[in-house]
Amino acid sequence: MAPRVVLYSMSISHYCVSADRMLAFKGIPFETVRVPYHDKRELLAATGQDYVPTLLWDGKPVFWYDFPDFLEATRPEPSLYPDGAKGIAVVLEHWGHQVLEERVWRYVVTKVPPVLGDDHERWVFEEMQTRARGPWHVLEMRREEFRKDMVTALAMVEAMLEGKDWMLGTPSLADFGIYGSMSPLLTVGEKIPKEFPRLAAWTKRIQDLGR
Repeated sequence: MAPRVVLYSMSISHYCVSADRMLAFKGIPFETVRVPYHDKRELLAATGQDYVPTLLWDGKPVFWYDFPDFLEATRPEPSLYPDGAKGIAVVLEHWGHQVLEERVWRYVVTKVPPVLGDDHERWVFEEMQTRARGPWHVLEMRREEFRKDMVTALAMVEAMLEGKDWMLGTPSLADFGIYGSMSPLLTVGEKIPKEFPRLAAWTKRIQDLGR
C-alpha cells in the first residue's frame, strides 16, 4: 500500500516550493495543506512544531532539513544526486537558498500581500516584514535597486545552464533548490526577465514535472 504523504506548505516559501518539486520529481503522490503565514495551529497539532515545509509520511513528520536525504533513502530513483554528484548538488542548493533567495525576496516582498489569503494574514505579513526590513514605503522605493541585484544573481543561473537543460546535466537537488529560491518572483505574478531564455525554459521544465 502506498504511503499517505501530506506536505504542509506555504506558497511564498522557497523551501516549500523546493519540497513540492522534489516530490513531483520522485513521482510521489502527495496532498498539500496550506499553512497561513499567521496561523500555525493546524501545523502544530499535526507535527508538534511550526516550521514549513513539513512532510507527514504515514503520520510521521519529516522536517525540511531532512527532506532530500529522506526522499533519497525512501525512493532512490530517480536520484537527487545523479552520478555521485551529491557534494556539488548540495552546494548549489545552499547557494540558492542562502544567496539567490534573498536577492529575489527583497525585490518582491512588497508585492506579496495580494497573494495571501485574507486581510488578517496580509496585516501580519506586512508587520513582520517591516520589523525585519524597515518601512514599507522605503522597501517599495528601493525596488529598482533590488531588481538590479536580483538580475545579477539570475544571470549567474542563466550562465550555469549554458549548453545543458539542467544544472548538472540531469535533474538534481541543485535544480530544485535554485528553482525554489527564485520562485517568489513567479508567485507574485512576475515573469523571468526576457534576457534569460535558458532560465525561462528550465523553469518550464521544472514546473512540468509530475504533470
